[in-house]
Amino acid sequence: MRLLAGAFLALLTLAPPGAAQALRVVAVADFVDETVDGYQIGAVRLSAELQAYLAAQGRDRLRVVAVDEVRAAMRARGYAPADLVSPTKAAEIAQAVGADWLITGRWVYLDLDRERQAGVRVPALAQAVIEIRVLQASTRRTLLNDTFSGIGFGLTNAFLLRQAARVALQRAAARISNL
Repeated sequence: MRLLAGAFLALLTLAPPGAAQALRVVAVADFVDETVDGYQIGAVRLSAELQAYLAAQGRDRLRVVAVDEVRAAMRARGYAPADLVSPTKAAEIAQAVGADWLITGRWVYLDLDRERQAGVRVPALAQAVIEIRVLQASTRRTLLNDTFSGIGFGLTNAFLLRQAARVALQRAAARISNL
């Protein structure tokens, strides 16, 4: 009877399969900016925005390494964001900061579509497109390689571009936090 009661108690304390996930440590590297207008919003350093979105969305599943730690590890090795296209270098940075995954990105489109009517500024549209890759450091395997886009509306160039970029990064964070 005691054995049966012990087995029943053990079953009650077990979590259902998939209920408890291991805490993943993720790091976000500065992005590559291949756009004309990205300089207006510091597109390379918007990795800090993605880091913040991941920290907020993946609170119970992800621990996000500070962007400054990733920058320091890259600086110590003389790596630029474009160097992290190499899985070996990306895994090296991830391991240096204690991350399971390293997230890299490449802005491929940041553009404004602004018209003037009779010399008056009218609201404009900005579009942002970023390619995101999530690399698992231990295996150098790509877990995600996808494109995310966003749109912004408004009057000032920097605001529009930043708004569009934030939408794209929020979409990326939502996808990454569910890996």
